Amino acid sequence: MKTNRVSVLLIALLSQLFAVAEPLPASLPNFKEGQAFTIAVLPDTQFYADTRHKLSSKWGNGDLRRYFFEQTRWVRDNQERLNIAFLIHEGDIVQADGPEEWEIAKEAMSALDGVVPYCMCLGNHDMGYEKVPQDKKYGFKIAVDRTTQFNTYFPREKFAKWREFGGTFDPDLHDNSWYHFEAAGMQFLIVNLEFMPRDAVLDWANKIVAEHPGHRVIVNTHSYLNPRKMRPVKRVKPGGNPGELIWQKFVSRHRNIFMVLCGHYGGEAILTSTGDHGNQVYQILSDYQGLENGGQSWLRTMVFQPEANKIGIYTYNPALDKFRNGPSSRFDLDYPMIPPGM
Repeated sequence: MKTNRVSVLLIALLSQLFAVAEPLPASLPNFKEGQAFTIAVLPDTQFYADTRHKLSSKWGNGDLRRYFFEQTRWVRDNQERLNIAFLIHEGDIVQADGPEEWEIAKEAMSALDGVVPYCMCLGNHDMGYEKVPQDKKYGFKIAVDRTTQFNTYFPREKFAKWREFGGTFDPDLHDNSWYHFEAAGMQFLIVNLEFMPRDAVLDWANKIVAEHPGHRVIVNTHSYLNPRKMRPVKRVKPGGNPGELIWQKFVSRHRNIFMVLCGHYGGEAILTSTGDHGNQVYQILSDYQGLENGGQSWLRTMVFQPEANKIGIYTYNPALDKFRNGPSSRFDLDYPMIPPGM
């Protein structure tokens, strides 16, 4: 593998920059010089849109939507500097599937329109809302079924116009979708799966991935890995497949799936498993909703460095302008991107 001096310096500078709790400087070199690019990841944003039942009031800081807006504004404003190719939302977009909450999500995500392509998966808080006045703790239940107002605010027809749009499981709904993009000469495919995906959805996902053997695949599904680095086995409402069955019935079967992203469980974790074809699959959990102010804008950036065959994972807070630097927040993944000998 040939690595030029500019690329080595770029990688060294990136490591230094992200190793301290400071913002990125304006003098950061152009990522495109070394073919590096970034995928941004938004973990559960439910408390930022929490206006229906106001569970976020426990922090005493009122409406928290500003953190959702801060996240997408930062991604938009840093698209060129960080060469952000895509943004992935891991689900629990809202707290209780209410129109006013989806309006917040729509406003926040629309800041990216025309600048950074993005996709989303549905979490349990995004579906199956049922008001339960006698429930003194929450006053509602979620995921009692798969009904959702998601499609009213993020309709399939809007995203079907994007060049990155691939398709959906249901021809009229956006609940399960796939997207594709190219970066550094590589083709990527993202499969977004609903909370506890049904067998029919996994069958569809298997077909999509099998039809694109030349694409590097990222699976995005809300509930998959817990902080103990275990894939759950228990089925919960509204039925469907938990993490372990998603692995067995779908993820493990394809040599071109290299990553699974998820939220749902508060905390961070990474599990590396070997697929049926001997391929390594990185399964990564990030969810900060249990921290102050429901996460206070913590997000992930994944910096792909093709000439080093590494992916740098960084955890950044736009509102506080700092990084988390623990071993589960800042780490590197080995991932072959440039064939040996080039």
